[in-house]
Amino acid sequence: MREDLYGYGDNRCRVIYEQRPGIPVLLLHGYSFTSDVWRDIGLLGELDGRRIPYLAVDMPYGKVSKCIKHTRNPVENVEFAKSAYKAFFGEVPPLVVGASLGGYIALRYATSNPVAGLLLVAPVGAGEFVDAFRRMKVRMRIFYGERDDVVDYAELRDFASAVGGELVVYEGAGHALYLDQPSRFLRDFADFYNKILPKPP
Repeated sequence: MREDLYGYGDNRCRVIYEQRPGIPVLLLHGYSFTSDVWRDIGLLGELDGRRIPYLAVDMPYGKVSKCIKHTRNPVENVEFAKSAYKAFFGEVPPLVVGASLGGYIALRYATSNPVAGLLLVAPVGAGEFVDAFRRMKVRMRIFYGERDDVVDYAELRDFASAVGGELVVYEGAGHALYLDQPSRFLRDFADFYNKILPKPP
C-alpha cells in the first residue's frame, strides 16, 4: 500500500495505490470523506490480501480531500480521475467503485471511458444517466441503505430497472452503508469482483 501526490491541471491530490497484474479497482469516495474511508472499512486490506491492483484517489470535489485546489466541477473531476487512473494503469478498464458523489462521478466516467464494471454506493443523480446506460452494456451493482436520508430509493430502483443493474438494499443501514455494515460490504465487493473476472477457457 503506497501513497503519493498526483497532479493534473491545477489540482494535486493524494492517491493510495498498488500496481499489480489483474483488473484494477478505481475507488472514488463521497463528498464528506477521503480515501482513508476505504482503508478504515478494511477494503484496501482486502485488496492487498487478494493481490488486486487498486487506485484510491482523494478527489478534488471532496470537502476534506487531501488536495491542493478543490473543485466541484464534474467535468474536471472526471478528467482528474481519468488522468490519474491512466498514469497508474494505462488503458486497462477498471472496476469503478463510487460512493454518493463519487458514484455520480463514476457514472459520468463510465459514459466516456471503458470500465470492467460499476459498483455504486447510493450514487447521487443516477436518474440523469438512464438514457446513456440504456445504450451501454455495463455490469453494475448498486447498494442502498434502508435508512438513507440523502438519496431517493425510487430513483435508484427505477434507474437499476431501466439499465439492467442489480440493486441491493442494506436493511438498517444509512447513506454510508459500508460504515454501518463493513463486513457485508466487503463480502459483496468480493462477490462482484469475482463476477467480472474473465472466465477460464
